[in-house]
Amino acid sequence: MRISECVELYLSYISDRSAYTVRNYRTDLKQFVQSVGDKDITEITKADIAKFRMFLQANRRKSSTIARKLASVNSFFEYLIDLELISSSPVSKSHRPKVSQKIPSSLSNEEIQKVLKSCENLLEKTVIVLMLTTGIRSSELLSIRRSDILIEKDGRTFAPDTILENYTDGSEVAYIKIKGKGGKERVVPVSGKPLNILLQYLDKNRDERLFPFSYHTLRRLISNIGSRSGIPLHPHKLRHTAATIALKSGAELRVIQELLGHASPLTTARYAKVGHEQLVKATRTLSESIDL
Repeated sequence: MRISECVELYLSYISDRSAYTVRNYRTDLKQFVQSVGDKDITEITKADIAKFRMFLQANRRKSSTIARKLASVNSFFEYLIDLELISSSPVSKSHRPKVSQKIPSSLSNEEIQKVLKSCENLLEKTVIVLMLTTGIRSSELLSIRRSDILIEKDGRTFAPDTILENYTDGSEVAYIKIKGKGGKERVVPVSGKPLNILLQYLDKNRDERLFPFSYHTLRRLISNIGSRSGIPLHPHKLRHTAATIALKSGAELRVIQELLGHASPLTTARYAKVGHEQLVKATRTLSESIDL
């Protein structure tokens, strides 16, 4: 993804801050792109940060202004780390300001209801509900194919088209094979009301790809829902909300880690294997905590 595209993501993320703050970030990041070029975000190095500093010095910027602009760039890269687009910040530690450790913003229960009520069609509702109750990434959502879904009922598994004809008591659980970062795969369960919404969508949409559009279309779709609800909204905010709800509902950190497909900061061996039953419980807790 290009730097300019990531900048737009970040500006959308901070859009609920003051106009003055957003304007400063926009100016600082625009100058950064002007300095290093609109290259792929993963290609940025410490040399680019040094180049940006020299660019500012050449334009006779005060040391305090340079420090502020570097802080803006670092905040931008910290956001991209949180978004899992990069693994580390190219801003050197000696020039890096202390980063706030506050929990990323998530939706309140009241805001969730406003967002759900602002969905104008089944596609929008399915996207929001899946992301809120599973915490999957945008790229993972967009990669789901019909053949990735198996539905379990009474110990037997069915393809979605088969279960559509026999969906009755709500005891079914859908297992979706998710293609995560680095080609890693995991299985995410969907049950209860979210499964009912997913099955309705599958009945209306017979395409192999569940969501046959681009990331930018998805981001715009979610942003438009947020605009209608009066709440700044982006895909990663839905993911944070899912994690926050699961944590508040008592799910263990290792279960949340498995559900979201997070890489552990510790060795994987420190965690016991998470079984399907625990994942089902975690997603049931999520769906029951949200009044669908």
